[in-house]
Amino acid sequence: MRKLFSSQLIEARHEMLSIFEAIDLTLHDAVEAFVNDDRDLARRAQNKTLKIDARCANLEAVCYNLIATQSPVASDFRLLQTIIYIDFNLQRMSDKVRRIARAAKRKVKNDIELPPQMVALIEEEAASVYRVLGATASALVNNDLATVLTLSEEDEAVHGAYQEFFRVFNRMEIVEAADDAQMDDFRRTVMVSRYLDRVASISMECAYRLMFLLTGQRWSADDIAEADEGELESLRIPSGEGVTLDPKSDARFVSHLAPDEVGHDLAALIAGLGE
Repeated sequence: MRKLFSSQLIEARHEMLSIFEAIDLTLHDAVEAFVNDDRDLARRAQNKTLKIDARCANLEAVCYNLIATQSPVASDFRLLQTIIYIDFNLQRMSDKVRRIARAAKRKVKNDIELPPQMVALIEEEAASVYRVLGATASALVNNDLATVLTLSEEDEAVHGAYQEFFRVFNRMEIVEAADDAQMDDFRRTVMVSRYLDRVASISMECAYRLMFLLTGQRWSADDIAEADEGELESLRIPSGEGVTLDPKSDARFVSHLAPDEVGHDLAALIAGLGE
């Protein structure tokens, strides 16, 4: 019975990572659709987020069922709590990706033209967001607290592009629209930059949850950012019997992420899967 429980824990962890991968790949599609005015790709990305939501709901139900039927303790319970917490945030990320896909459809439908500089800033911001997601995936797969410490630096690039986007927006001489509805469509379209910024922030929240999983400590994001690697590593506690943290196995469930976005360690694990 205990072996079955351990297997179910591993499956739940793998599903969490697989959903994270799906969100990352769908975000790429949504941004590409926005930049290239590809309405069909935007529609497909939007539909993918609905499937992701269904997977998140199912994963949550599985975790609560394990808590109710298996009475997990110590690290087993921490792992389930971590999966549930990250799963909740994956649903939040999926919502933001869906909003980007909708904005892409609206941009095409209403023939909204953004200045090339603003489109370039969206691409720049998205590239930084992809690196945040890649670093988060690497931290989750490798159980790497050192990578968690680098996330605030990665997020600075995201937030810098976000702020620059709206500085450009505020300097624009917007031609008076025929009606308020058209102006509303335009404002909702430029909110893509805000959605990207939120995706990065939520991804970081997922990574910060590693602190609780690996140490049992509930530190705030500010506390983690101010710590050093040695301090965090000294707080690690052994995993329980049911918790199997195997980066080589876990890497299979994020293997479609771009190697140049996930960092050297995870890229090496993914590259080694075919050997």
